[in-house]
Amino acid sequence: MAVGTVKSKGVVFADLDLKFTKNPITNRLTVLKDEEAVKRSIRNLILTNRYERPYKPLIGGNITDLLFENFDSITSQDMKRNIIEVIENYEPRAEVLDVVVDVSNNNMNALNISIVFRVINRADPTTVSFQVERIR
Repeated sequence: MAVGTVKSKGVVFADLDLKFTKNPITNRLTVLKDEEAVKRSIRNLILTNRYERPYKPLIGGNITDLLFENFDSITSQDMKRNIIEVIENYEPRAEVLDVVVDVSNNNMNALNISIVFRVINRADPTTVSFQVERIR
């Protein structure tokens, strides 16, 4: 997952950009670094369902399975618990500070998810927000 390289300031976290765009100058794949790498990793973990990855059946936030449940406080707490659990277990570069799961104002078939976390060895918190929508 993460590649750590030592710089004078500390460790830099780097991941490949899954869009597979190339750098116009070097013609190499672009790399996400530090907060952006951890944000992408968290988003991918949460949007992955359990049993989706071969040989690693427990990785995933299982959020899309809960989308078709009647949304109430219990479902919201289950989603928050799943999100916190998957980040704590599979993303050692992040420390979760807060998770907010809320129904979208514009679309009743969508949920807004916001995660406030701190990248280890960094002082300031970072937020990743995205919307998950029921399609069927």
